[in-house]
Amino acid sequence: MLQSLAVLSSDDAKDLFAKNFNFVQMKRRARSQRRQHAAALLSKAAMKLNSPRLAEIATQIKLDAFTKVKQAIDDMVAALLQEKKDEIKHKDFCVEEFNTNQAKTEEKEREKADLTVKIDDLKMQIKTLTADIDSLTKQIAEMQVQMKRAGEDREKENKEFQMTVADQRATQKLLNAALTILKGFYEEKKGIFNFAQQAPVPPAQFKDYSKNKQSGGVMGMIQNIIDDAKAMEHEAIRGEEDAQTAYENFVKETNASIDAKKCRDDKQK
Repeated sequence: MLQSLAVLSSDDAKDLFAKNFNFVQMKRRARSQRRQHAAALLSKAAMKLNSPRLAEIATQIKLDAFTKVKQAIDDMVAALLQEKKDEIKHKDFCVEEFNTNQAKTEEKEREKADLTVKIDDLKMQIKTLTADIDSLTKQIAEMQVQMKRAGEDREKENKEFQMTVADQRATQKLLNAALTILKGFYEEKKGIFNFAQQAPVPPAQFKDYSKNKQSGGVMGMIQNIIDDAKAMEHEAIRGEEDAQTAYENFVKETNASIDAKKCRDDKQK
């Protein structure tokens, strides 16, 4: 024990311990200088990059062992790499979303342009159809007015026809009655003449009624008037029938045209 103490207390041991202590001290100083240099570099980088995390690590280098600092740097690098991956992933997602939105926006713009064209076309069609409907409505109203006037004219014509027929028939009746009376009168005169011829009377006292042209002229004139009245009656009847047929055809055609225009109007609406 004493011998051991002596050995440790000897001058050689002291020189060896001094050398070892100095080496340890130098090693510690060199390690401290490296830490200070690393801290300075990280502080400079932190200021340049404006990174609070690098500044924190630089501070830790001054206080902690280099191994802890190295681990912190490795952790920071790993975190930064992960952040970079996340940022790239997020950027790719944003770019994809932007492209998708851009494509959708362009598609919607095309749809909007197509719809605008369709709206303009529909407005033009509505304008044209409205004008057609107004024209058809006016045409229908005009045809209805014309048909009403035609009905009124037909009614007047029919009344005139009835009056004409009634007048001609009354004329015929009156003249036939007069003709019958004249025939009776001249027949009676003729009988008297015949009787007078058979009696012993001088012929100079009686006129020859068989040669009297007056009776034939008057009765012939009356008969002509009767015939003219009959002809006028028949002509009026034929005219009435033709007018009625023409009116009925006009009404039929007009109603058909109105129905066709109404059907077209309903389709356009």
